[in-house]
Amino acid sequence: MSKRISLISIFVLLNMGLGRLFQESLGASCFSELSILAITSFFFWNFSARQIKTWSGKWGVTASGKNVLIQGGLGLSASAINIIIGQVLVIFLMTTIYNCTSPSFNMLNASLTNNIAVNLLCYFALLFYFIQSEKSKERTPTPDPKETRIPVSKQGYQFQLQPNEIIYVETSNNCVVLHTEKGKFVKYQSLKSLSELLCPNTFKRVHRSYLVNSEFISHIQKNHSGDGKLKLKTGDDLKFSRTYLQELAQI
Repeated sequence: MSKRISLISIFVLLNMGLGRLFQESLGASCFSELSILAITSFFFWNFSARQIKTWSGKWGVTASGKNVLIQGGLGLSASAINIIIGQVLVIFLMTTIYNCTSPSFNMLNASLTNNIAVNLLCYFALLFYFIQSEKSKERTPTPDPKETRIPVSKQGYQFQLQPNEIIYVETSNNCVVLHTEKGKFVKYQSLKSLSELLCPNTFKRVHRSYLVNSEFISHIQKNHSGDGKLKLKTGDDLKFSRTYLQELAQI
């Protein structure tokens, strides 16, 4: 996320610098206008990042020329929306708060001040960023469940658990509790770091507090809000959150 914010900030500052140069060429500098447009662009692209990530998964820009045109159209549309939102906000603030006019009232000045080319570059930079992030995830080797062992201890005895022995894992304060058919085992480890050791095809995050072995899931009960309960083959009931429904859909 920090890389994404840094990337957006670079293009926002670049756009702000170009706008300043253009205003000076007109002899009508308005730093307030540039600040409003910069803040609007920053929040717009951060808000749009999730949708751009979705588009990056649907259309690989290197797949075909058609996909490049599609992405170009989406980028131009997003840039235009950003410019319109920024200009509406500028007009509103200039007329109601600052009680002054601005060179941005001229649509030509508006398009050059909040440069559409830089906005388009920002879109494609975010697009490539998400594509590369997904490729990096694909290159990450999946842990071999046959080789993975989870060291645990109980009453002074040391154990090496196989992943298929784990029914589910829950967080408890600063540790995790591994529920197995042999009993419960406590490890001082985060749920996220433990999940990285286990096979993602088998162990699914279903709640911020639970990681479940899908082999033990009997059925799922959803309520009207999208949340619900998991009924395990052991008889246990666990809550699941709609945030992780996509994980459950892969079972």
